[in-house]
Amino acid sequence: MFILNAANAAIITACLRVACELDVAETLREVGSEGLHVERIAPGKVNSDLLARILGLLAMHHIFREVTPNVFTNLNRISAALDKGKTQEELGCAETRPADASGPAAVVELLQVKILIAEENMKMVAFLGEAALTTQENQRNLPFNHVFRTDETFYAWIECPENAWRRQRFGFVMDATAAWEPPHTILTGFDWSTLPAGSLVVDVGGGNGNTSMQIARTNPSLRIVVQDLDSAIKGAKLHWQSNFPSHIDNKMVSFQAHNFFTPQPITDASIFLLRYILHNWADEKAVLILQHLRAAAQPTTRLIVVDMILAYACPPSAAESGPETYAVEGTTRPSAPSPLLANWGPASSFAYTLDLCTYSYHGGEERTLGAFLDVFARAGWKLVRVYNPPASQLSHLECIPI
Repeated sequence: MFILNAANAAIITACLRVACELDVAETLREVGSEGLHVERIAPGKVNSDLLARILGLLAMHHIFREVTPNVFTNLNRISAALDKGKTQEELGCAETRPADASGPAAVVELLQVKILIAEENMKMVAFLGEAALTTQENQRNLPFNHVFRTDETFYAWIECPENAWRRQRFGFVMDATAAWEPPHTILTGFDWSTLPAGSLVVDVGGGNGNTSMQIARTNPSLRIVVQDLDSAIKGAKLHWQSNFPSHIDNKMVSFQAHNFFTPQPITDASIFLLRYILHNWADEKAVLILQHLRAAAQPTTRLIVVDMILAYACPPSAAESGPETYAVEGTTRPSAPSPLLANWGPASSFAYTLDLCTYSYHGGEERTLGAFLDVFARAGWKLVRVYNPPASQLSHLECIPI
């Protein structure tokens, strides 16, 4: 039965999408513990018989509770994970979905958008079999290319005018990834306060610059440059003007349109920061990004890569337990005791899921420690320390030029 349930897990994802589209958790919140019949949850909008079956499956997985036949209510914390805390009037305003979310609501909006975007994910992972059964030398198309019937890369395709709504949705997901982590996690790894006043931090591929903004709020003497493509930089300027205008007024932050596959124009950086960048790219592209940064680096420049380090389910292999890794502080993390899997099993499965998701979209990957060491060395960087912030799946990998 376990295998059968796992094979049909995509059906649960599809059911969650329906619940998100219909704002079921918000509707049930307003009626309380007595619940609501499916015919009144979204009257006139849906097939109520099918909705009853969909919510019935979700109730089987403790996401909602079936009070009496076809009457459902929320189930405490689990249902609350789908509730944005908005009124029906607010939910009915299309212009505010999902861009106005903040705080706890942003976490829920992110969860719901991820569920909605899972429709695309499910289509793409259906082509993982074709990819796995094709040698790397003969592989020309990613699952993304198969699904959307395009030869473009994902980032080129999403910039097309007809994909504006997808671009907005994708941008929201990227901006809201900060909600995956406890607040200020970026401040609990590398110690930004050790940088001298006036040091320059370049947020490479920084999107709206939210990560570097957190750094600047706590360390206002640091200068920031947010780099990304022109379409993202326009949003970054508005984001900083709305949320941290004093850093703009004090001329401590600037914004630069830049493609990180081209030579890096800034040659006096104290820090090059890459958060959730390298995992989007296969090794050859990741090495190219890092080579451009290495060419622009001073001897004192440091590279901070914020990404997941993929842990093996087996005990650490000899290849990743050698003297070159033991000599680097932070690379040894506690393994789970037997009979648990060494990487804590399902508790760490998100990294493996994201690994295949990034591959399906971009050909990217979540890297093991050994894979990071290889990419860094090929690009002229040396790993000197790994920071593992508490309650976070992200690590901060600190490198120096070699």
